[in-house]
Amino acid sequence: MNQAMKTLILGAIAGMSLDQIRPFFLSLEKAGYRGDLCMLVSDIDYPTLEFLQARPVNLVPFPKACLNPASWPAKLSRMYLARQQSSPLKEQFALSYLHRQCARYFYYRSYLASCGFNYDYVMLADIRDILFQHDPFNFNIPDGLSVFMEDPGKTIGTCSTNSRWIHNCFGDAMLKELYQQPISCSGTTIGTVPSVLDYLDRLVSIMGTYKNRTNTDQAAHNFLIYKRTPKALHRFDNDSGPILTMANVDPSRFRFNDQGRLINGSGRMFNTLHQYDRHPELSKRLLAVLT
Repeated sequence: MNQAMKTLILGAIAGMSLDQIRPFFLSLEKAGYRGDLCMLVSDIDYPTLEFLQARPVNLVPFPKACLNPASWPAKLSRMYLARQQSSPLKEQFALSYLHRQCARYFYYRSYLASCGFNYDYVMLADIRDILFQHDPFNFNIPDGLSVFMEDPGKTIGTCSTNSRWIHNCFGDAMLKELYQQPISCSGTTIGTVPSVLDYLDRLVSIMGTYKNRTNTDQAAHNFLIYKRTPKALHRFDNDSGPILTMANVDPSRFRFNDQGRLINGSGRMFNTLHQYDRHPELSKRLLAVLT
């Protein structure tokens, strides 16, 4: 990693407690990250706000009022959207019914469009279920967009959760088409600012077109990867890349170094651990070491 490169981590904290977000920030600090952070925030209590304000984090209000305005019920919004030709107008009304897990990407795009020129690379990251063992940008980052695959033991079709999301958003025919494809996780994405902006443009377009109020960012992400594929896309395997997505990994396969950090098959330490909380006993061990 070039120490002079300018990096940004973008995330959203909506309705989370201090206990839920603390591991993300404490492990990131312990890992030695020196780049910038920006968090969309809404529905947080004072202890959580105080914790965030004590750190070099840019806090941007996540406007709850825009997500579910009483004057635009979801059904009416969808009827109106179906008649619109203006993309900006479609996106504005999309925010009236999208789950905030999806709405965050609209605001990520706005933030990067305004401030992205300050950075070389950006990471879009979930907050509640990520731990850091090293600076997340500490790898040979390719030029373009990097996405991170889940455990190969399950495909989109054989995973009950991912198959349901794809079916609900895109229908049975699309589920059959993507059935055997490996799962890419939407909770961690890294790339150059232009590539991430392109990714966000594609993602919000998909979300605005396939109108669904449920939490569909994972379905939209995988649809994008396989059907609206960016030109400079790089896929990192779960066991050999810089990020370990842990939910579907058999605990017997986890390997540790002498410092209690998780490592891949080549002995290299993972920078980022995603979905660590799906393994409760292991979580206790990791939290003790990394925070």
